Amino acid sequence: MNDFVSRRDFLGVLGAGSLLPSFAAGQAFSSASVPVTSRELWPWTRAQLVLEPGLAWLDTAGFGPALRAVMAREYRSRERQSEDYTTYQASALGADGLRRQLTSVAAFFGAEPDDLALTSGSTEGLNTVARGLDLQPGDEVLTTTHDRPAAVYPWLLEAKRRGIKVRQLPQDGVPASPESILGRLAAAITPQTKVMAFAHVQATDGTVMPVRELCALARSNGIFSVVDGSQGPGLLDVRLAELGCDAYATSFHRWLNAPHGTGALFVRREARGRLWPLAVDEATGWDTRDRFGQELPPGTGTGVPEAQARFGCLSRYQGPSLEGIAIAIDFQQTVNRARIGARIRELAAHLRSSLAGLPGTQVLSPGHPSLSTGIVSLRIASRDHASVVQSMARDDRIAVAHVAQGSGFDGIRVSLHAYNDHDEIERLVNALRRRL
Repeated sequence: MNDFVSRRDFLGVLGAGSLLPSFAAGQAFSSASVPVTSRELWPWTRAQLVLEPGLAWLDTAGFGPALRAVMAREYRSRERQSEDYTTYQASALGADGLRRQLTSVAAFFGAEPDDLALTSGSTEGLNTVARGLDLQPGDEVLTTTHDRPAAVYPWLLEAKRRGIKVRQLPQDGVPASPESILGRLAAAITPQTKVMAFAHVQATDGTVMPVRELCALARSNGIFSVVDGSQGPGLLDVRLAELGCDAYATSFHRWLNAPHGTGALFVRREARGRLWPLAVDEATGWDTRDRFGQELPPGTGTGVPEAQARFGCLSRYQGPSLEGIAIAIDFQQTVNRARIGARIRELAAHLRSSLAGLPGTQVLSPGHPSLSTGIVSLRIASRDHASVVQSMARDDRIAVAHVAQGSGFDGIRVSLHAYNDHDEIERLVNALRRRL
């Protein structure tokens, strides 16, 4: 048996009502295992996930179910770790093992291995940047009211600790164009602005921010740019080197369907010296002397990518989880990134069309082609969104999210991945209709 459900196996169990995971030897996906037609491909894609049958999971922006092959790889890695810890750690987390993993991630994200550090997710990466910059009292961090709590609270902590200022720029209504977003943030820059922090894709309404233009704006003003990429990789085709950001923190357990608690921090080469590490257990990567004042021997840490050596200390505890990342990346590439993206956009368009017939329902996500994605948020007049979301999960087995950000945003967020289908969208729309 295989860790993934083959096309032959899939066709053989279509009428069985369930697909069971296997834990045989690990392997990557091959193009021969992937159905050619869309009619077979997307049900086959869903069959690769560990997901309860009958549950309409429409909340990938919150969490993405893991691939069966990823979980099998992680399980077997933990077996190897338990059987011979020393050998396993040297193999998986030694210089060669780390470079191998980072090379795979870097190729997928359009970056260099030396620019990436493996983390537990975007929260760790964002905290690394907030804690690592030497900001002074009165320095200003410019962010927005639509950024996630995990992207704003690290700066609020530093405001209490160091006396910096955090400005959360409000968003009036649905963004109309990339130019309107760029103009709003440009007008908010002051001489005190030292950091510009924003999302690649806003988790509230799914707005794809004009990252390249915003990063260029920041650099032209001498501002450090940090991007929350928690909703980026797997949802979009991300080319980090082309974005021009100083730092980009992401997670792999959403749109990539990789192990929970995995991610990466990208730090541009010219910006790395400005950041202190968040956690250290040795001098490698950030100091030239050991704890006793002795110069580190020549070649210490040789082979470990630069950003990993400086910022990736905590990943030494994540070996088995990290080994599943390459499987998730291989899956996306084998199915085809462009095809996945087209499927997500098609499903989102179908949802928008279906919602148009619901009275009292307003779509809160932008319709502009370059700003929209598979995250569609909506408001229902005179309804408590939290109660609606809870009742649909309980009574209809439909998982969506209630997103509330202060008094400026309150809505129901639907996030559609390629493994979702039109029937689930109809289930959602009918469930909403019954609650109007």
